[in-house]
Amino acid sequence: MAFGEWIRVLKRWGWLALIPTALGLLAAGVDRPPAPAYQTSIRLAVGIRPEGRGDYDYEGYYRWLSSEYLAAGVAAWVRSRDFAERAAARLQAEGLALPPPAVQGALASDYQRSLVVLYVTAPDPGMAEAIARAAVEVARQEVGQVWPQAGEGMTVLTPLDTPVVSPTAPSLRSRLERPFRIALGLVVGLTLAFLAYFMDPRIWDRTDVERLGFRVLGEIRQRRPR
Repeated sequence: MAFGEWIRVLKRWGWLALIPTALGLLAAGVDRPPAPAYQTSIRLAVGIRPEGRGDYDYEGYYRWLSSEYLAAGVAAWVRSRDFAERAAARLQAEGLALPPPAVQGALASDYQRSLVVLYVTAPDPGMAEAIARAAVEVARQEVGQVWPQAGEGMTVLTPLDTPVVSPTAPSLRSRLERPFRIALGLVVGLTLAFLAYFMDPRIWDRTDVERLGFRVLGEIRQRRPR
């Protein structure tokens, strides 16, 4: 399509293209920015104490293997409702009342071999640090209650980091959502304008006549009132 055809479409149906574009601008304008969030992470080394010289574990092989299994279990436990209730109870004892669902939503975890990583995300930096400390204490002190087969006092979870809270970067979706709404409104508007142009049965000028396959012999311009 030639550039002149674009101009003709916009002159004739530009008002139709402006409606979705204006709606996209309005939707982008009323969109609230996401609430600030803060995150911290703590790594926990998972280990099993040796039972003594009579422990036939092939130079610690079974202890390493057990610690890897336990790390996978702890990572899953951190995301559970049981862990959230234990952490919420510890926070309440420290003077911070948070419901277990809020604590559970703030926690995430991952593991690699004998290493567990706790992630805490909260709308307040103080809250993120408090949840992180409570989660570490629950994991260290109450892991034996969840897995008694590990033996009393045999499981050791050692924190490798101290909670350092930092603001999270805005997600790619939140950064692109406003421009996407505007672009979507513009694309929809242009689509409607071109559809209206090509489906309009009326004759506006000689170009419409020539597009129908007729030859224009003459043209009488509209007389402007004086």
